[in-house]
Amino acid sequence: MKTCISIKRGIISLALAIAAAGICFGNPTTYSGSLSVADGGLTAHGEWNNPCTTLSWTVDDSTTPGKWHYSYTLTVPVKDISHMIIEASYGDNPFTRSNLFSPSSSISGWIDSIEIQNYGPGGSTPYMPEDMWGIKFDAAIDATYVTVCFDSDRMPVWGDFYSKDGFSMCNDEWSALYNTGFTIGDYDPVAAAANGSLQNHLLVPDTIPAPGAILLVCIGTTLTGALRRRGMI
Repeated sequence: MKTCISIKRGIISLALAIAAAGICFGNPTTYSGSLSVADGGLTAHGEWNNPCTTLSWTVDDSTTPGKWHYSYTLTVPVKDISHMIIEASYGDNPFTRSNLFSPSSSISGWIDSIEIQNYGPGGSTPYMPEDMWGIKFDAAIDATYVTVCFDSDRMPVWGDFYSKDGFSMCNDEWSALYNTGFTIGDYDPVAAAANGSLQNHLLVPDTIPAPGAILLVCIGTTLTGALRRRGMI
């Protein structure tokens, strides 16, 4: 009989945990936004300083269960994209390769390599306003339009973006761009993630775990509490 009671209590506890987890997890969420040279959201140099230059993004927690799915699309009029850098969290809990899953591109084989580190002005990042810890996607294929996607266990916050191609002999400038909100001494907005852009920033991965991790914490915490209340642990 004791075994049956324990099983019943276990089922009840699990049901309570799942219900609580539903509150923590919430409904599927999708955020999208865009910036362009035309609307002043992108600062561009060289031949990328053109109204047709645009950056758009979509972030959701439903494409890949338990993780956030990030998608960034960059369109430039000329001069193929050499690389793009998406800001990621730094500090006590920095974003590393272990936080990035299933990277892909709309053009098969476009991604040549991925590096996550600190990047600063100069060298291969001309016109970058200041240092940025970011995810760098290097191109293996020439293209003026590409979408890069990846999954992460980090939730979205507001951050910065940078991209560049080669030297333009027409106007003696590099073709490069970054979001206009990326400035010297820039403090990224601390507001909650939302559709659109905030102060010319975009959504990037942060230090906070994704819904799947929060779900497990909610289940674990609630289940433990339920079992303790019933004297089972």
